[in-house]
Amino acid sequence: MAYSEADVEELIARSKVYDVLTRYCRALDRCDVDLMRSVYWDDGFDDHGVFSGNAAEFADFIIREIQNWFEITMHAIMNVHMEVKGDVACTESYLFAYHKVRGDKAKVGDIFGSRYVQQFDWSRVEGVPHHFYYGGRYVDRIERRDGEWRIAKRTVVMDWNDNRLSGEILDQGMFETLRPRGERGPADPVFANRP
Repeated sequence: MAYSEADVEELIARSKVYDVLTRYCRALDRCDVDLMRSVYWDDGFDDHGVFSGNAAEFADFIIREIQNWFEITMHAIMNVHMEVKGDVACTESYLFAYHKVRGDKAKVGDIFGSRYVQQFDWSRVEGVPHHFYYGGRYVDRIERRDGEWRIAKRTVVMDWNDNRLSGEILDQGMFETLRPRGERGPADPVFANRP
């Protein structure tokens, strides 16, 4: 079967668009504001619920707040439906995210609300992290300008969430020996393998 030049161009475009989607997740989880800025056009727009506005301002906001709210995050893109027409790609990317919330009653209250906070005896759980699981979708308009693909408009849709006190074990059994562990920033093992 022969492939046309248009088929090859579309495959390349899809690959470049997918790269934008995964770089976004890496930027969040490594708290890399420069990488976060690189996935959006300067005039881009992000509607995240907790923030709605200019994408460059969002990049600064979300990295700062992730560092403030969470010890660890992990964002994963799953099913990606993509429609590419010329220099525009419209995507719907299924999202699964995990957030480890610092076990501070005030922070937990800011994130989950008062009903969640009231279910715990804080004399027993102060300092214990909480898990915040999130399922949703990134609905994006991604544009190619001067040969480069970036997000022009993003809307985040929440489909579900689940929140609970952590049962994490790091210092016993096999978990004590599982190394290396992920970190934010350039100390993360992923950066040791870069060319």
